[in-house]
Amino acid sequence: MDAPLSRAPSGIGAAKRANLVDSRFLSVINKSRSFKDVISGKSSTSSFPDLKPTTHCGMISQWVSEEEVFALAAPFQFALIGKFSIRRPKLDLIHQFFLNLKLYTGFFITLLEPKHFLIKLENNLDLNHIFGHRSYYIFNSYMKLFK
Repeated sequence: MDAPLSRAPSGIGAAKRANLVDSRFLSVINKSRSFKDVISGKSSTSSFPDLKPTTHCGMISQWVSEEEVFALAAPFQFALIGKFSIRRPKLDLIHQFFLNLKLYTGFFITLLEPKHFLIKLENNLDLNHIFGHRSYYIFNSYMKLFK
C-alpha cells in the first residue's frame, strides 16, 4: 500500500502535487464566515436534523430526504473512480499521469482500495476531458474509469 506524500513538493506542478494529501479532500467548497458568526458559534455548514429510525415491512429503516441526499453527493459532483484490473502503479505515478493531462483546474486523488482510487475534479470541462476516454494505460497498467 502506498504511503501518502510527505516530502515537500518541487518542480513543475508542485502546487497540484501538494493537493495529493489535503485535509479538504472531502469537504465542500469553503464558505467564508462573518466575525459575528464565528463569535456566536454558528456553523457555516447546514446540519441535518436528527434522523430517527423507523420501520418498513418489519425492518429497521432510515428515511432520508432528497435534499439531504443531494447535499451529501455535492462534493462528488465532478468525481470519477479509477479501477486497475491486474496491477496498480504507485499513487505518485498515477498523480504524475494526471498532471500531464494538462487539466484546467486542480484535482485530488486518493486511494479507496488497492485496485480503486477516487479522482475528484473541480469542473465539468475536466470531467468530460478525462471521462471521454473511459480507459487509459498508465505506465503499462490498464485503468478503467467509472462515474
